[in-house]
Amino acid sequence: MYRSLSVWVLFCLTMGSAWANDRKIIEKAQADYRAGDYASAFETLSHLPNLLGVVPLFDRPQQSRRAEIFFDLGRIHLASGDTIRAHLALVEAFHLNPETNKGIMDIPPDQALVDTRALFLDMRRKTVRQTLKGTTFWGAAGRSLLLPGWGQLYRGHKKRGYGFMGASAVLAAAWLVTDISYRSAYNTYRGTRLNDLQLGQPIAGTDSDAFTRNFERVESRAGRANLILGLLAAVWLSSVLDHLVIGPAQVSLSVSIN
Repeated sequence: MYRSLSVWVLFCLTMGSAWANDRKIIEKAQADYRAGDYASAFETLSHLPNLLGVVPLFDRPQQSRRAEIFFDLGRIHLASGDTIRAHLALVEAFHLNPETNKGIMDIPPDQALVDTRALFLDMRRKTVRQTLKGTTFWGAAGRSLLLPGWGQLYRGHKKRGYGFMGASAVLAAAWLVTDISYRSAYNTYRGTRLNDLQLGQPIAGTDSDAFTRNFERVESRAGRANLILGLLAAVWLSSVLDHLVIGPAQVSLSVSIN
């Protein structure tokens, strides 16, 4: 037990020391960047430990951190006017984490940040376009046949896809409720006693109209359930036929200065 505790304390001290050292490197790189010494800022930030080391595939926090470092390296290159090296750094950042939107340095927004984000978003845009370009009509139609809206999401039409999914879910839930109501009314109708039927002369102490009321209730609820089921089928079919009209979605991404 004491040995395990000692190992844990040693690990925490080592990690704390490494974090403090990283912090000093980042702060120096920030100071160099603010002073306009981009070559020094790049050199300093490049010396962060394990920047080029192997990162486990499922170590997402470490991958995201490295992506932010490469994002800043690309920003530094753009600030110095070196677009070629900036592109190489941002390609690495994109490979590590396509959702990266900021760097590890705490620097006020500037034109270099806008340009960096624009290049990064352009990479994302091209990747998404390439993915959507690989989609097919039959792939989309087959998905929509299995689940309304799935095909639209597959081709990048998120609003249409979620619309079909939402409408189908609401109609399916409504049909389930009306079907339960219909079955309840049908069981009541089947349980109507023989002496509740109106057979010429009313029988004292019986409700001679019960059979008629129960039958009309069954018909009404059956009609309502069939109507909703028909609407659900129409939405389902529309989700499939929708792919005769739409193709892959157009990708639009915006750059923020914040």
